[in-house]
Amino acid sequence: MRYLVRLDNNQAYAPKDARMLQAKIRELLKPTEKIGNLRVSTTAIELDLFAAPSDLGRTKSLLEGKISKVVTLRSLESRISTRAEDEALREGIDLFNQERFWEAHEVLEEIWHPATGRDRDTIQGLILTAAALVHYQKDEKTVCVSILGRAKEKLGTLGQFKGLDIRSLRTSIEQILKDNTPTLLRIQWVRTKTPAPTP
Repeated sequence: MRYLVRLDNNQAYAPKDARMLQAKIRELLKPTEKIGNLRVSTTAIELDLFAAPSDLGRTKSLLEGKISKVVTLRSLESRISTRAEDEALREGIDLFNQERFWEAHEVLEEIWHPATGRDRDTIQGLILTAAALVHYQKDEKTVCVSILGRAKEKLGTLGQFKGLDIRSLRTSIEQILKDNTPTLLRIQWVRTKTPAPTP
């Protein structure tokens, strides 16, 4: 079975450490478990784990004994979502802003599939932005910048989308493309002005 494992990044590892950590964890877990992609955020080391359910206790003990505390261990076997569109959008953006880009990508795809027209393009732009930052976390900066170029095109010229500040996101992406240097991004919700109290 395939699992998502997130470990506490208590050693301040950075994306540049992804390959080293991947090799270290592969050596630790051999021969029974296999790990897939490994990503490093400011708060977590995230990896795909292929293991038998009966091996999870051993795997968790090894990871916690030699690497760091396990903060998430969940199955990635397909699930059918029953979330409403606005709920999935909010969850996807919350995950994105927690640097959980792979999970954000996965959740946003739920609302991209049925979307049409400009909505579909904008959601795809958000998904591509998350996908680009997955590559940033894997220390694949050139791939990150390339995907951000595609994301910018899909985001179009909208100022906002369903309460999200797309203009600000697009401006941040444009700066990354200009500098050719990826950085972490956040997606902001549009702030609405509260009306002044009536006397």
